[in-house]
Amino acid sequence: MFKLLMMFCALTILFGCGPNKYLPDENPPETPSFYVPERIRVALVLGSGGVRGMAHVGVIEELEAAGIPIDLIVGCSAGSIVGALYADNPSAEAIKCAVWKLRTNSLLDINLWTCRYGLSKENSMHQVLDDHLCAETFDQLRIPLVVVAADLHSGELVPMGSGDLVQSIQASCSLPFVFVPCKYMGRVLVDGGVINPVPVKVARDLGAEIIIAVDLCELLDQTVPSNLIEILTRSAEIAFMWQNETCTKHSDVIVRPKTCGCGTFSEDRKAELYWAGKRAAKEMIPRIKGLLKAQACDNYELKQWRWVTPNCYSPQICHSSD
Repeated sequence: MFKLLMMFCALTILFGCGPNKYLPDENPPETPSFYVPERIRVALVLGSGGVRGMAHVGVIEELEAAGIPIDLIVGCSAGSIVGALYADNPSAEAIKCAVWKLRTNSLLDINLWTCRYGLSKENSMHQVLDDHLCAETFDQLRIPLVVVAADLHSGELVPMGSGDLVQSIQASCSLPFVFVPCKYMGRVLVDGGVINPVPVKVARDLGAEIIIAVDLCELLDQTVPSNLIEILTRSAEIAFMWQNETCTKHSDVIVRPKTCGCGTFSEDRKAELYWAGKRAAKEMIPRIKGLLKAQACDNYELKQWRWVTPNCYSPQICHSSD
């Protein structure tokens, strides 16, 4: 591990002297507006978590089986992939097959000789997403979708709900160090989980009445760190756990699958993650149905649409409760 890290640092120094091609536009355009339903009764917010995104599939399957309507999906990183697949084809069985077949190595195209900005370019991810999605733009989806990414220069959280679907998902999934940043819309974007791994505030600001947040934060295990790497890892896990706690605070229902011990790339534990999602969602179904029953549902089926211009949340306000 140490030798690999030193090799990467050496290569970064060696190839880090050229011009910076990841500069933002001098005056980046405003984030494009998009349509959302006039009334968003239920929003499903799918958090980041790498391969733990398989738990999202189990959650969606239980919601679908219980007849819970989904008017809007908001996704971050892995949640943007699963959310897009379901918004494109609202079938839990279909997305279970698709996500089960996805492998981390199929999304990566690592080249240590061109890794100044990240270990992997996004050519492979683009191809995989193209193969699995019928829709090319957000307006072709069957369920409204918003995905979030982080602006590497301004520090803003950027919601995207229109335009190129694959490009937006790639931006939301561009995990720093692993993937090169995604230059899109005049911005340089990285994984939305850097700022807000479970973007409940985005759904709330769009007017969602009931927000179901799926938090894939890995629970702390009971082991005691015994070396420098384990201490660093544990510290990052604690920071991520508190960040998720803050982000989900204003949701109505929090679904937390028990993913303890399942890392971002634990491919061999997909079945366990899927069942963890199902169990966690099943426990919350009575609460969700209770909230739905308490809501007035006059003319709910007569959907109308409205045009919104999303906020790009600055570091000072992206976690506020306003």
